[in-house]
Amino acid sequence: MRQIRDLLPRLATGLRRGAALGVLLAATATVSAPAQAESVKMTLLLDWAWLPYHSPFLIAKDKGYYSDAGLDVTIEQGRGSANTAVLLSQNKAEMAHLNITNAAQLIGKGGDIKVVGIYQHKSGASFVGIKGKVKLDGPESLIGPRIGSTPGGSDALSLKIFSKATGMDLAKLDIVSLEGNAKTAALFGGKIDVVSGDAPAFNSYVQATGQEPETLLLADHGLPLIGFGFAANSDFMKDHPEAVAKFLAATKKGFQDAIADPAAACAFMAETVHLSGEQSRCVNYVNGLLALSTPPTSADWGKQSAEEWTALTSVLRDVGELESDKPIEHFYTNEFVPQ
Repeated sequence: MRQIRDLLPRLATGLRRGAALGVLLAATATVSAPAQAESVKMTLLLDWAWLPYHSPFLIAKDKGYYSDAGLDVTIEQGRGSANTAVLLSQNKAEMAHLNITNAAQLIGKGGDIKVVGIYQHKSGASFVGIKGKVKLDGPESLIGPRIGSTPGGSDALSLKIFSKATGMDLAKLDIVSLEGNAKTAALFGGKIDVVSGDAPAFNSYVQATGQEPETLLLADHGLPLIGFGFAANSDFMKDHPEAVAKFLAATKKGFQDAIADPAAACAFMAETVHLSGEQSRCVNYVNGLLALSTPPTSADWGKQSAEEWTALTSVLRDVGELESDKPIEHFYTNEFVPQ
């Protein structure tokens, strides 16, 4: 018993020293452990409400490509590229997916945004009819058919530039003014013969009825408009340059997955958000857009050229849609494109 009593003080001392050592080790671990980096929050504002070609963004978010890159991305639907560009400039979003022509127009007006990547270098602006009912084989073939167009819409701008590029007198064309959401029904109902609009969209609508589209792509006749790409808010770009680069790299992965299996991408999108129409139409829509775009497997995906920007800004000035005389470097940068 005496031996046990003699051991108790030493045991207590040992316990106190052990506890102190544990506290010290814990404190040391706290100091030496690297701090967990916070995710950079950003809102990606789309050009329009959910459409088939938005699947890469949902895929990138669902598969964790954004979160793995340290990004907390919220995806919001848009109401037209022109409106998206304005909201981006007003700090209502950090990144945007939009039509580059609309982005260029806003930048020319002093909008505080910059284009950081383009994947659709060839605009889908076109005239689309139904094969067997109309023949479109050049500008002159547009004289005669009734053409549905939306005043003030992007296709009206395309018509204006098409006239400038080809010398076509628009007064010779039978243009029927229609709201954007009424053109498809008018085409199928026989009220018009041709739609002025986006080729991937209207081609897929025609194919969904079991018919073949007759398409005249304006880019094949001197129209230097650019399709879709990405723009960043200038303040966000300056404060978080690494986030812009990581966003583009993660989004490229989403595009790669979408193009690898468009049917799966469309099925996933239909399960995730409201998407009208049959899956086959979605697949045709995606394939049509990708045919006009740089493949996401390419090292050049997202890259922009001085030549295309010079052509775009020049023609916009020629038709009175761009008053700015700023150099093209003011409009875009390749600094953040995935290498």
